[in-house]
Amino acid sequence: MSLSTSTNHCNHSQGARTSLLKEFTSLAIPTILSGWVYTIYTLIDGIFIGRYVGQQALAALNLVVPLLYVPYAVSVMVGVGGATLIARLLGEQRHAEARRAFSQVLWVMLVSGVLMSAGVLVFKHEIAAALGAQGAITADVVAYLSGWGWFVLFANGLYAMELFLRVEGAPAARFGLYAMFMGALANVALDYWFIVVRGMGMHGAALATGLSMMVSSSVMFAYHLFLAKQVVPARRAFGGGETHVWRAMYNGASEFLGAIAPAVTVFVFNRVILASFGEPGLAAYAILEYMTLGATVTMVALVQSMQPMISFYRGAQNAKALQGSFRLGVIAVMGFSLLVAVAMATLARPLTFLFLPAGGDAWSILEHAVIWYALAFLPAAGNLIVAGYLTAVEAPGPSAAIAMLRSWILLLGILWLLDALFGGGAIWYTLLATEAATLAVSAWLYRKQHRSLGLA
Repeated sequence: MSLSTSTNHCNHSQGARTSLLKEFTSLAIPTILSGWVYTIYTLIDGIFIGRYVGQQALAALNLVVPLLYVPYAVSVMVGVGGATLIARLLGEQRHAEARRAFSQVLWVMLVSGVLMSAGVLVFKHEIAAALGAQGAITADVVAYLSGWGWFVLFANGLYAMELFLRVEGAPAARFGLYAMFMGALANVALDYWFIVVRGMGMHGAALATGLSMMVSSSVMFAYHLFLAKQVVPARRAFGGGETHVWRAMYNGASEFLGAIAPAVTVFVFNRVILASFGEPGLAAYAILEYMTLGATVTMVALVQSMQPMISFYRGAQNAKALQGSFRLGVIAVMGFSLLVAVAMATLARPLTFLFLPAGGDAWSILEHAVIWYALAFLPAAGNLIVAGYLTAVEAPGPSAAIAMLRSWILLLGILWLLDALFGGGAIWYTLLATEAATLAVSAWLYRKQHRSLGLA
């Protein structure tokens, strides 16, 4: 069901719960599945590298992770900011402006992708050193960057293109899922070919990921060119009308800060863990990140499923449907976070041995750390919901404040305090303390914005 179709229905039923639930489900299912397929790109690399290249290579991959989040964060910023704006314009029946906005954000993705790709390829040795690579592990980091650097443009576009398909409607969102799944299958086959058959190690893993992202991104872009009806490029992106780039980027800025947060976390954590636990600690932390990645992507997907609904009903001035959409998002995200906490606490051991069959030092470190990461998902869910809601109603300032607290200010402050008081082993408590402290601020910001919209 497209947003336009669902709105016609909701205009008659005044936002009946069953209609909203159907709409939310039609968006959430392909969105979640797409998120999981997106996660496969990272998981497959980790499994192949851990099993066929070794613990040092897995540690090297974790050093690269902060950089990998940069094009992802740009993609989320462009995608969420642009999709929110486009959905509102469609809700206001401004179809020509929606097409122009779409064309403009496509240009942003293209230019930023080319510039980042050139930067990685030219400065790969300097980047490896900045990421903390020293000694033998440096060669693995440089090898990965040498392959991945050619495909930053497609990493830039991958998630954003899928978000734009959701605004087009549920059939387009399903097409995005198929495109992501096609890329994931290509990733598995290419990882096997480059790593196991050809023995190309980290460079082969990077090529496999890049090529598979190119497949998915290109197929989704083709849908917008040939099959889409609403979210299609305009003939002239910048001539003779309003420029939407800065509004879209501003509206997606908080999402950028939230998406880039893992890069900051992993970068800082890598330094502390390397000093306290060495390479086994880096490998353990990499596995912990893989465990949480799928759950985080799912919660974000649930939030992003409610966002176009909230944006659209705000543009259509349907307060009842807006509130109902938000309630559905809260129930879905909070319920899932509870399931994640239980699953992590019970499945940590088999997941560890999936990446490193020998287990060894990595499991001895993870055995203590995993429970604290599991508990952190509960307050994190609340923060994601509020930040997503604020972005959807085009209040990026408060949303950015939440992102800054949980990914920069409180995170780094609490990490420094715990490390100073209790040593490197206390690093595992940092996320739980940060998310819990941020949640108090999120609740206040939500209530304030809710009243300003006249919905209290």
